[in-house]
Amino acid sequence: MTKKERLLAALKGEPVDRPPVSFWRHFSGPQAHGALCVEKHIEFYRKTDLDFIKVMHDGLTAPCSLDVHSLSDLKAYRPLGRKNAYITAFTERASRIVDAIGDEVYVYANVFSPLTLLRRIGDEKLRYYVYEDEKTVTYALDVLAEELSLLCSLLVKEYGCLGVFAAFQGNEVSRYTEEQFYRIVYPYDKKMLEAANEASPYNILHFCAWDEIPNRLGIWNTYPGCAVNWAVHIENLSLARGRQMFDGRTVMGGFDNRRGKLLYSGSKRAVQEETQRLVRSYTEETGSNRGLILGADCSFLPDFRLNRFLWVSEALDGLLA
Repeated sequence: MTKKERLLAALKGEPVDRPPVSFWRHFSGPQAHGALCVEKHIEFYRKTDLDFIKVMHDGLTAPCSLDVHSLSDLKAYRPLGRKNAYITAFTERASRIVDAIGDEVYVYANVFSPLTLLRRIGDEKLRYYVYEDEKTVTYALDVLAEELSLLCSLLVKEYGCLGVFAAFQGNEVSRYTEEQFYRIVYPYDKKMLEAANEASPYNILHFCAWDEIPNRLGIWNTYPGCAVNWAVHIENLSLARGRQMFDGRTVMGGFDNRRGKLLYSGSKRAVQEETQRLVRSYTEETGSNRGLILGADCSFLPDFRLNRFLWVSEALDGLLA
């Protein structure tokens, strides 16, 4: 199968010659900006030969200013639409990457949820603002959701991405109560996700274990999307059990992305044995290798050696022999 055929089949839960695989790595310094960032994405693909790639968010900020010193700064948020410099920069990056390699491989774009971006003002500051004036915080989240909704639509409909890799946070068991989550976070996640799903049926939902804190995955199970990716090694939920929990949707993951773990530090033989074990275990528990994409809990850091990703692809190809 071609990479595009393999990925679409996996996303649809159809038979594949072998499960597709993809990983991503952060870019830092000058590599996170402008033309060099585009060049480094293309170089990343050429060196790893993965089944699909994701446009990283590195070097970008948010659709609204994160230089927030008071609640009045949040009250000043206004949607700018296509005039938003953040949207322009993001879509330009994605467009140039799609133009360069889109004939060979599908491209996703990493879009963070409104809460994920707003918490970058500082978790303690945001917690204080919620306590002081929740209405203003949810207003700011709504503006972010409006801008991100437009971004999701443009990335797919006008700039050639297959879908978005929608990354969600704020559901940690120690962050907000369940009632607070549904009141403060959920409506704005939903707004963005509805726009993403209107644009593409192939979106991947990433449920981030921020600070290695487990989440209420049952809540996120209500989020609609084609495929799901979560921190297997933090949530203690295997790919096979996760597919059952997420109602038979395609699942993605398997490897721990943290420094010192197998894919970072293990031998080639150990990595390839684990690759094949993951596929065998999933197949034995679910009855087939359908609905499986190999990947990791989250992104790898800039110091990760790219040849190690190739070991996983080689092991998967060995399953065809």
